[in-house]
Amino acid sequence: MRNSSLIGLNRQNARDATALKRRRFSLTVKLVASSTLLIVIMLVLNGWHIWKTYHQALARSQVSTLNLTQALSQHANDTFMQASTTLADLAGYINRFGMGPEQLLGLHQSLQEKTRSLPQINAISLYDAQGNILAAATDRLPKNKSFADSAFFLYHRDHPQLTAHIGSVIKSRLTGKRVLPISRRLNDPDGRFAGVVMESVTLDHFRHFYTKFIISDNSTFMLLLSNGTLLYRHPYDEKIIGTSIADTALFKQEISRNVSGLVTRATDNDQEWNVYSYQHLKDFPVIIISATSLDRSLVDWRKDAISHLIMTMIFVVTIVLISLLLMRQMRARMQAEIELIHAQQELCKLNRSLERLADSDGLTNLYNRRHFDLTLANELTHALQHQQTLGIILLDIDYFKQFNEIYGHVAGDDCLKLVGKTLNELPLRQRDLVARYGSEEFIVLLSETDEASTRAIAARIYQEIQGLQILHQGSPTGFLTLSLGAFVGQPVASQDTPSTLIAKADAALYQAKRQGRDQICGP
Repeated sequence: MRNSSLIGLNRQNARDATALKRRRFSLTVKLVASSTLLIVIMLVLNGWHIWKTYHQALARSQVSTLNLTQALSQHANDTFMQASTTLADLAGYINRFGMGPEQLLGLHQSLQEKTRSLPQINAISLYDAQGNILAAATDRLPKNKSFADSAFFLYHRDHPQLTAHIGSVIKSRLTGKRVLPISRRLNDPDGRFAGVVMESVTLDHFRHFYTKFIISDNSTFMLLLSNGTLLYRHPYDEKIIGTSIADTALFKQEISRNVSGLVTRATDNDQEWNVYSYQHLKDFPVIIISATSLDRSLVDWRKDAISHLIMTMIFVVTIVLISLLLMRQMRARMQAEIELIHAQQELCKLNRSLERLADSDGLTNLYNRRHFDLTLANELTHALQHQQTLGIILLDIDYFKQFNEIYGHVAGDDCLKLVGKTLNELPLRQRDLVARYGSEEFIVLLSETDEASTRAIAARIYQEIQGLQILHQGSPTGFLTLSLGAFVGQPVASQDTPSTLIAKADAALYQAKRQGRDQICGP
């Protein structure tokens, strides 16, 4: 009855406090709502503007990078197409007139003329079927005339195609420069391999052209084979020429799968994001990649965004200050009511604390037997109505009387506190309950459970207490142990009461003690 009165009083105080808050704070709510609405509208408009201008800046960067890639692709395609045409013309000349001494003399002059007329060409040379150099645009041929081990020669020897082949960057044995070899197979009238004609394009040709297209300090242009081998890169770094990017995520996920594309992402080794545009040449196994720094592309957008954010913050701060000034005036009038509400709330907290003390064990801070009995009665009623199972674990500290006699009652109390703390930290469900049931007895109530779950919790309790390693000279094991009895079942309305359920768990506990203690019996 006393608890019911306290609960009723708490509820009445809460209703009064709620009514007072609704009545007194209506103006405050309106003021806050209006201010918040203005702030939200300002933030939304500013956010929309920043989002829109960001995507516009990103689109401009993407379009610029895409146009750049198209221009570089056209330049590369023209260079390779011109080289392919030159090689085709030379192959036609050789097929018509042969490679005799007189023909080689005229061919030497022709190669020199073509080299002088095309500044991108480093050298043009002719090789027989054994890989020996027969003619070149240079005045002198190298002492070692055999190129049989060169990659371009081996490729044409093993591949019958009569098309231009672009190889990896090499150092020319004729001029000593790093060049890009473009070669073509020669066949005799019977269709057998007769040699190779090769044109080498200087890397400076690409370097001078790419320098015209520098967008920012972080602009990157790459010319590579379709297998990922790097032919040229701007900014130029001789050490990485000839390396492969085939293992990079950009190449695997994007470039190798699509003919062309536009992607914004970070590189594998750099956290800075870039806008990448790539294009596979239609007639040659070559890929053009251009990249610009996303951070550099968004410099103007970032300045605009910062200025808008500053203006927005000034607006927000102004609205907040005005609202605070108005609320301060109202707060002075409501202070007395607020203090009264606080006093009522503190009284409710005190009442709840008293109820908690009445339901708690003062030593272990667990629920006491009184609270357990009330909870068990409620859970039994619930289980009967819904035909659900209940589980009870009753545990007793073995040889606790001897523990008190050996170590004293203060140590015994500390032992009970430690056991209670361990039980209170078990990962149980919200409806489950742990309580101190007697002097050294504890009890656990499990709702809607089964035998496996109950036994698992009992085993967990046994292991946790065993893990405490509390010394106990009066125990055969030398440490503090538990005996546990467990029961799980679906209560029967005409047979089971709270006492009968506890008696079943107690019977299991008694069996554990009779069998030597330090064990679990049931369910």
